[in-house]
Amino acid sequence: MQRLIIMAWSHDEYIERLKADADHAYEIAGQARAKGFDPKIEVEIPQAFDLADRCQKLLDFLHARKTAEQIRELTQHHDGNREMVALDIAKIVTAESWLYGVKQKCEACGGEKVVQKGRRKVSCEACEGTGMILEYSEGINTPWQETLEKFSEAEKSLSDETLVALCIYHGVCAGLAILTEGILVAPLEGVVSCRLITNENRSKSLAINFAGPIRSAGGTGQALSVLIGDIIRREFNLQPPQITFEEAERYKEEVSKYARGLQYRPSNPQLEVIAYNCPVYIDGEGVGNEVSGQRDLPRVPTNKVREGMLLVMCEGLVLKAPKILKYTEALGFEEWDWLKQFTGSKGNEKAKKASIEPNYKYLGDVLAGRPIFGQPMGIGGFRLRYGRSRLAGLATTAIHPASMRAVGSFLIVGTQMKYERPGKATVVTPCDSIEGPYVQFDDGSARRIQSLEDLEDAIPTEEEWNVSKVWDLGELLVPVGEFLENNHPLAPSPYVSEWHELVLGKEELTYPENFATALEQSQKFGVPMAPEYVAHFSDITSIDLQELLSGIKVDDSGAQVEPEFLDTIYRLNIDVDANRYLSGAKSALLLNLVERKSQLNFDSDNSANSLEVIRNFYNFPIENPISIRIGGRMGKPEGSKLREMKPPIHCNFPVGFNVGSLRLLRTAADQEEDVELGWRMCDVCDTETIWGVCCGAETRFVGVKWDNVDIKELYESALEQAQQSDGKIKGVKGVTSSEKMPERPLKGILRYKHGISTFRDGTIRFDMVDITMTHFRPREIGMSLEQARELGYDCNSVDDICELRPQDVVLPVNCSEKILATANYMDELLEKMYELDAYYNCETVNDLIGHYVMGIAPHTSGAILARIIGFADIKGHYGHHYFHAAKRRNCDGDIDAVLLLMDGLINFSKKFLPGHRGGQMDAPLILTTKIVPSEIDKEALNVEIVDHYPLEFYELTRGIIDEDGDLVPPPAKAAIEAGVTIVESVLGTDQQYVGQNFTHDTRDCSEGPANNPYNTLDSMRQKTMAQFALGDCLESVDNVDQSSRLINRHLIRDMRGNLRAYGQQKVRCPKCGAKYRRPPISGQCMTILETKENPFSGEMEDIMCDGKIILTVTHGAVAKYDKLMAELVDRYGADGYTAGLYQQVSKWVKETFEDKKIKSQSRLPLPDDPEF
Repeated sequence: MQRLIIMAWSHDEYIERLKADADHAYEIAGQARAKGFDPKIEVEIPQAFDLADRCQKLLDFLHARKTAEQIRELTQHHDGNREMVALDIAKIVTAESWLYGVKQKCEACGGEKVVQKGRRKVSCEACEGTGMILEYSEGINTPWQETLEKFSEAEKSLSDETLVALCIYHGVCAGLAILTEGILVAPLEGVVSCRLITNENRSKSLAINFAGPIRSAGGTGQALSVLIGDIIRREFNLQPPQITFEEAERYKEEVSKYARGLQYRPSNPQLEVIAYNCPVYIDGEGVGNEVSGQRDLPRVPTNKVREGMLLVMCEGLVLKAPKILKYTEALGFEEWDWLKQFTGSKGNEKAKKASIEPNYKYLGDVLAGRPIFGQPMGIGGFRLRYGRSRLAGLATTAIHPASMRAVGSFLIVGTQMKYERPGKATVVTPCDSIEGPYVQFDDGSARRIQSLEDLEDAIPTEEEWNVSKVWDLGELLVPVGEFLENNHPLAPSPYVSEWHELVLGKEELTYPENFATALEQSQKFGVPMAPEYVAHFSDITSIDLQELLSGIKVDDSGAQVEPEFLDTIYRLNIDVDANRYLSGAKSALLLNLVERKSQLNFDSDNSANSLEVIRNFYNFPIENPISIRIGGRMGKPEGSKLREMKPPIHCNFPVGFNVGSLRLLRTAADQEEDVELGWRMCDVCDTETIWGVCCGAETRFVGVKWDNVDIKELYESALEQAQQSDGKIKGVKGVTSSEKMPERPLKGILRYKHGISTFRDGTIRFDMVDITMTHFRPREIGMSLEQARELGYDCNSVDDICELRPQDVVLPVNCSEKILATANYMDELLEKMYELDAYYNCETVNDLIGHYVMGIAPHTSGAILARIIGFADIKGHYGHHYFHAAKRRNCDGDIDAVLLLMDGLINFSKKFLPGHRGGQMDAPLILTTKIVPSEIDKEALNVEIVDHYPLEFYELTRGIIDEDGDLVPPPAKAAIEAGVTIVESVLGTDQQYVGQNFTHDTRDCSEGPANNPYNTLDSMRQKTMAQFALGDCLESVDNVDQSSRLINRHLIRDMRGNLRAYGQQKVRCPKCGAKYRRPPISGQCMTILETKENPFSGEMEDIMCDGKIILTVTHGAVAKYDKLMAELVDRYGADGYTAGLYQQVSKWVKETFEDKKIKSQSRLPLPDDPEF
């Protein structure tokens, strides 16, 4: 391992540098915003430096309070228990709203509770549909202890139900914000409102209305939000709801009708238990399908399926019942004891012993073009090896770069692999210090591949592919932290070199350089044979070994194996050349056995594996170099690219609906038609405008209307300002924000000039797979020594290993030119629109190093500040596990976005966000400038930070004796007791930021195949044929099983779904885009495009589209996989059920389309007809 660099700056100095640079960017962005060319006059993304700060700035009703200080104080009081902090803060916030809140009429809706959005009225978001908002008296700064005391003593009248509900709503949202670390959208969009409902006995109960975005909170957040509501409703003496029979039946129907996946679907009796016993009425916002029964219920405001309610009941309360009970028991809430029936019987848990068995779950959804790499625990698949490379952790694992090529490059850096254990999915990275694949070539030779260059860069369907069979895929390096995070029992460790080195260390022996030394050490000191010299004897039987020993001839030329025994050699993973001569370290012990074969005893058990025979023969231990195999299949392909709307747009400016599919601003300027925009009033000059700022002050929203704005003047003046000739600058047909705020056309013109497009919020996003990196070499990311030192890495060589800073990222090379174009766009925008100096001044991609970006995940409403330190030739981006966890993500295939800091600060606006539910998701409403490890997603705390595992850990994995005297796999937490240090163990110390380590190094973070055939092959048939050609080459894959699963889980479902869609489809006009449920009799489009005056008669005439109506679902779409399935069944086979199902569905499709030549309409036979 190369010299490990501890950073030149301390962590505090690093954070100070980030904060200073961010403040400088904010200063420039503030100057730009002050010019008045944006929706608001100030930057709309506030900075936050910890969880408390984020929570207060996330929710508008907390801005005037001291909630952040309260969170910090209570965090210390509860020793970091975030759930207890959330429960206390919820109560405090409710008390403050009740005691110090002063009701005011909502200005946004005028107290009407609804606002006009386009042609419809929707609930006002500013007041949560209550028609009022709360302003706060000076008492809001009262110490929270005194506030709670006053609240407890105060008389709480229910005469003003709206006020009570609003106060409870504030408390629930504040508590949920803490549970979701102040970064998720759930408190903003997941909890819609609270209300009081009346029971049959006239008592009042609390109802909480949830929406779909509550999903982002996870099961714990969903369930605890109900508990928070229960705690607060007790303060107002609200009673548990009395559920009617109709309401309980409604819950059952909605669970059965919900189309989207639920992690768990409770049975009807379980739903009754929840409905009749939950102390809070769980309601939801209606979406999707309507129910057929139990409609128009008095206390259910919608007849549609309530998604948010279903998520809370099914995934929250049921799945997180044990965690909820822990808090309800501590609080003495006996009313929650009904949850115990969802926790399972302790007797059953005791009866179910921990074991390592084949797990088929990852094979549940096999997809076309995405191969299976190994059956569950199948011989030849990836072999488990414990360890964390510098490119692993937080669900990232590592394989040898040659293993990537051995699977036809269907796995490259950043590809998701669904795998058998310990979790559900992982992203693979390269590690060349573990074993690669064992490959048999076309000439009969076979060897362990430890260099990527030893395999042709080809796929199995190409002539250059010279691999006959891959007998072993090599090792999968899995961190212990993955077993901890997934609570998976520790599997036995293979006997690997690092384990052997620890054993030798106890005897003060050095690692053997050859077999003779290893044999001498074993015979003299009783240590196990070094693993390099032990072949895969556990994969063959004793009779196989006996026959093999008799089939090996040793002479002066070497040891040659008879042809009929080559397969046994391949299974043993011993190197053999084209002339059948054995070589390599793995052959050493076998050849030693050849010399002494007459002394071996094969009479005991011919079915036993040969390793047992060998162990009984030698007078020293022979440990197994393999333990378990881990099955896997390809999941989502890797990816990194500029995010583009569909179709791509350059500017969020409406061009109307009559400009054609290109949506060009030039077309809109020439047509001068009405567009839908929000109109505003400037209180300074008393004029109407469409812009957010006028006369140096923000304008006041008046309403939305269709009107003619002088688009031509706006567009042409922007072209002149940009010094740009006309081009294909694209806008949107209509803006989707509540206030219909447009963006300045100049921004779109400059984006077009630089070859980039924008996202809906005005920013330029780059989507890329999340991958963990904890250490790097400057050379591999294009960083010079000078740049390294400037950024705080004190290295003497570009090959030194540097510990990655928590907020430094390495971006993909394939996005670098577009990122550079974005920086150049921002510089030109600063100069031409804002008349400020350029900020980036980047001429090459390398100049971007040291500049800042925001990282943001799709389900969140907060971004994380990060610094670019280099670029790697991968399809994803490397970041510290803290960075990814701060976004509430892991690296199991998740894709997040980055955007340049200055782009976000200047161009992002809440006024551009969609007005519908979920519109605030994936929006940088807050920027976290400092990552605090104790406040991020807890999965990052399970990452191990050791440079080696202790001997006690390896011994532990052999198993432990349970109370029944059986040997069982140890629980994952036992690894910590055995000396494996994880991040959680060092929280609060300097090592939580610096001095963390890894167990396995690798040469280059970008090593491996450059491209995945899933992304490079043209057709799905080509991808699928490559998938099955690879399956033929992999010893670990059963192509009959793969064919059956693919047809049954993907292709058949696609064909049946398209056949159903064909019978229910709409028709459309390709000329104007109009759609019809039933086609016009004329066969031509009847859409009125415009109304013009007839020059001869003077009458107004409708100009209709003359486009021909076409189908939206065609025969080709329905039958696209028919021939592919026929070929798979014919060439690779399938189980009887799948083959029969395909034949039947194929028959249905043929019968549906076989009469297409008949011109006249057929009729049913009548009773008098002979054929009746």
